[in-house]
Formats: sequence, C-alpha cells, structure tokens
Amino acid sequence: MAGIMEEKEIESRRDKRRAPKPPPKPKRGGRKYSRDSSLTPLNKGHLDGYPRYQSKHVRSLSIRSQPEDPCFSCLRTAVHCYNIVILILGLGVLGIGIWLLVTEYSAREVTVLVGSNLFEIGTYLMIAGGGTIALLAFCGCCGTMREDKCVLAFYGITLTFVLIALCAGSVLAFLFRSELTGNIKENISKSLAKGYGVDLRKNSQNRLITDAWDSLQRSLHCCGVYGNENSSDSWSFYKSHTDWYLLTTNRVPYVPDSCCSGNKKICTGIETIDGPPARGPPIYAKYQKNEHLYTEGCYDKIMDHLERNTLILGGVAACVPLLLIIGIVVVFCMCARVRHEEIDDEDDV
Repeated sequence: MAGIMEEKEIESRRDKRRAPKPPPKPKRGGRKYSRDSSLTPLNKGHLDGYPRYQSKHVRSLSIRSQPEDPCFSCLRTAVHCYNIVILILGLGVLGIGIWLLVTEYSAREVTVLVGSNLFEIGTYLMIAGGGTIALLAFCGCCGTMREDKCVLAFYGITLTFVLIALCAGSVLAFLFRSELTGNIKENISKSLAKGYGVDLRKNSQNRLITDAWDSLQRSLHCCGVYGNENSSDSWSFYKSHTDWYLLTTNRVPYVPDSCCSGNKKICTGIETIDGPPARGPPIYAKYQKNEHLYTEGCYDKIMDHLERNTLILGGVAACVPLLLIIGIVVVFCMCARVRHEEIDDEDDV
C-alpha cells in the first residue's frame, strides 16, 4: 500500500508540472473598467486582463454619418457658389483699378493736372478692395469645406471692412465727378504754363506734369488747353504762354512732339511751312494746312475722359457692395449654424 501511494503522489506532481500557468494578474492600482459608465468594454475576457473600448474617432464618425440638416446643406452650397462669384468679381475690380492706374493718362497724372487727389485715392481703394475680395474668396472656400467657425467669422468680418472701403471709394468717385466743374481749366492752364518742360532734372513735380501732359495729348489727340485751331489757348498756347517755349533755342520747336501725329519736324515747326505752327492763330484760308498737328485744345476731351472713368469707378464700387451684403448675411448665418451643429453633436455624445 505504501508503494502504491508513493506512485500516485509522484504522478500527481508530474500532472501539476505539465498543467499551463494561469494568466498574470493586473498590477495594483489598475482599473478593470473606465470611470465613465457610458463606455462599455468590447471584450472583458481579453488575455492580458484589460478591457477594450471604442475610440472617440469611431464615435465622431458615427455622429457625422447622421443625416445632415437640409438648411445647413443649402447654406453651404450657397456660400460655395457665392465664393466663386465673388472671386471672379474681385479679380475684375482689381483689373479695372490697375488699368485706371497704369493706363496712359493715369489716375496719378489726373491728380497732377486737375489739382484733386480724390480720383487717385478712389482708384487705390478699388485696387485694395478687389485684391482683398479675391483673397478672401479662397479663405471662404476653405472655411466652408472645413466648416470652421473661426475661419467663417474672420471671412465675414473682413468682408464687412471691404464693404466699407468700397463704399468710401464710390463716394469719393462721385464727389470727384461733382468737382469737375470747378477750377479745372485754371489748374490745367497754370500747370502747362509754369510746369511743363521746366527744370525736369531737379524738379520731380514738373517732370510729372510734363509726363502727364504728354500722355494726355498723345492719348486724346489734342494740343494745348482749350479752344479750336483759331484759339490762342489751344496749340498756340505753348508759344504764347509757356515758360517751356521761352527756354527753347531759336524759338523752335513751337509745340512738343506729343502734339504730333506724323512728321514731327513739320508738326513742331522745325521744318517751316506757310501755316501753323509758325503762323497763326488765326489760321487763314491761304495758309498751308498742317495735317500732322493736333489743333484742338484738351479741356473738353479731359472732361469727357474723366466723367467716363469716374462713372466706371463709381459704378463698380457701388454695385460690388450689394453682393458683399448678401455674402456677409449668408456667411454669418452659416457660422451660427456651425456652432449650433457642434452643440447638438456634443449633446448626442
């Protein structure tokens, strides 16, 4: 009997050695379950003794998979379409402003001759507003796609500032247009008599006046201040009233090259003909006609040019704000709706 008992004890010890070890116990202080009672483990009996939970990313996907509010979807589509329209419009406003600034007889040259800087300020405001609108349209697209409240709020506030700038530009354009009947004739006569072609190396103002008159006369096909070919204030203004003519050698040329459309020697009087600019005014029928010389004064053409350009500037600066107002309202509505959707999502979680 003693031998049998010893054999059974030896076999039981061998069986214990062959049996698998139990899994390790979790460390002290470790929690088997989360404090958040709303979260339940996916697998309580995992081999390492720790439960598995759903990640926040999975929950956010489930929230976004919920059906969208039709009103919010409509607002987002409207803002997308608005951004495309406003981008094209901003580029157009920017292009018109740059054209008014760099074209022959530009806004800066208008300021020098007319004596009022309202047209130039309005042009710069137009360029700044158009460039800002085009840049903001891109930011608006990003904010709409991301549904970011901060980006949308920045977009709406900046559109408001652009609206104010364009309204100011429109007001300045129409104020300048109302001032066109002032002392423009006197200002352009004084600038031509005292500033044209005098001390161009040292006097930057006179150099700007000279460039402005040359650009004006070439682009508008005129010469002098005002009047027709028989007026002493048109083409003959140079030889009768200007310091430029007094400083010329041997009193030729009679008019600058910008008054010419063809042969400049005949036009300016370097090659003399029996007619203007050496003779006249008045121009008699027996005089030889100078086909290369612009004989009409520039005042009437200046007025037509300025009225047309100020109407373009004021009209563009007045129409764009109407679209900006619509965009500001829609953007702020969407911004408020994004906040509302975020609160609803937090409540659902």
